[in-house]
Amino acid sequence: MRDYLTKSNLPVSDYVVNPYVGCPHGCKYCYASFMKRFTAHDEPWGSFVDAKMCDKPINIKKIAGKEVFLSSVTDCYNSAEEKKERQMR
Repeated sequence: MRDYLTKSNLPVSDYVVNPYVGCPHGCKYCYASFMKRFTAHDEPWGSFVDAKMCDKPINIKKIAGKEVFLSSVTDCYNSAEEKKERQMR
C-alpha cells in the first residue's frame, strides 16, 4: 500500500483515511459492500476485516487546512482492534 490517505470525491472532505477493508458487522443497509471486489476474499461482506498496513506516514503538511474523513467505507473502531490489543499484551 502506498499511502493511508486517499483523495476524496465526497463533498464533505478533501481526503479520506480508511484503516480497514471489510467489517465484522454485515449490516443489511451497508453502502460499503462494493469494497469486497477490491479484496481476495471469498467470504461474504461483513465476515472479514483486513487492517491496512503502510510504512509511509501521513504527510501532515499535505492535509493542513484540509478536511479529512475517517472511515468512509469501514467502521473506524471494530472488534478486530480489541482482539489485536489483547494479543499484544
